[in-house]
Amino acid sequence: MADSPSYKPSSKAIATKVAMMVAFSLAISKASVGFLTGSLSILSSAVDSILDIVASFFNFIAIKKAEEPADTGHQYGHGKYEAMAAFIQSIIIFVSGLLILLSAWDKFIHNQHPHLSNAGFVVMGISIVATVILTIYLRYVAKKENSSVLEADAMHYSIDLYTNIGILFALFIIKLTGWTIIDSIVAAIVAVYIMFSAIKLSLQVSKELLDYSIKEEAYNKLIKVLDSFGEYHLDFHRLRTRSAGNEIFIDMHLTLCRKLTLDEVHQITDVIENAISKEMPNADITIHPEPCNHTNHENGSCNSLRIKDGLKKLQS
Repeated sequence: MADSPSYKPSSKAIATKVAMMVAFSLAISKASVGFLTGSLSILSSAVDSILDIVASFFNFIAIKKAEEPADTGHQYGHGKYEAMAAFIQSIIIFVSGLLILLSAWDKFIHNQHPHLSNAGFVVMGISIVATVILTIYLRYVAKKENSSVLEADAMHYSIDLYTNIGILFALFIIKLTGWTIIDSIVAAIVAVYIMFSAIKLSLQVSKELLDYSIKEEAYNKLIKVLDSFGEYHLDFHRLRTRSAGNEIFIDMHLTLCRKLTLDEVHQITDVIENAISKEMPNADITIHPEPCNHTNHENGSCNSLRIKDGLKKLQS
């Protein structure tokens, strides 16, 4: 991505802007109704929406930083800024879940349950619909762009969604049955789910921060491409992969016939790199060619004439 006046924001950056606008609209509407009705539940939900704006803003900064081109100090790019932001957000999400769990316990001990006016029900209903749409959108972009920070953002908004649904569900059950304890039970279930999701997310992004190998599906796709060019090389070894943001880094050693010229070796590696790039557009590929040993050449396991003929066919 070039820093120029014609720069267009990526779909990831646009997604975080949409999230901030939705959170801002919800915060204003919740705060207005909360102050008018004096509902602490709605006011606390408005505070949550304000925190969502802050979280999405930091995610926007992280995405912009991650999309900056490689420089002297960051020769592999800035992709890990996304993973760092997602990891920090996973901690915030876990703490949020823990606070909800402690709040549920406090409500259980003191037999408290939420009270909402008719206006409150309307605002919470609108909030749920808006958050559902936003969460689906964020998860769609996160999957499309392979963005861990957007996945974390979607999870963050899911907290509000589950909490609000839990409040409305508890109020409905309380109204039907009078069982006030149901509010604490629902809140505790939501809290445990949030904490579990946060741990799962932190483990996932930790792999990226610790240079874990790319996902199995992508790795198998890579092996399939390499195997399809088996007639041009004896083997590939020291294959290493890792990811940073939506970028994939691949490096390997490729054993080729020692009778090939440097130009022919370069052509073969170019063909293989282009084939990998078609399957993995965001891949940064480094291939180190190695000559076969004399035994390979003498026993005919590598045949420079056959390889050269095949190379001509590829170029035609």
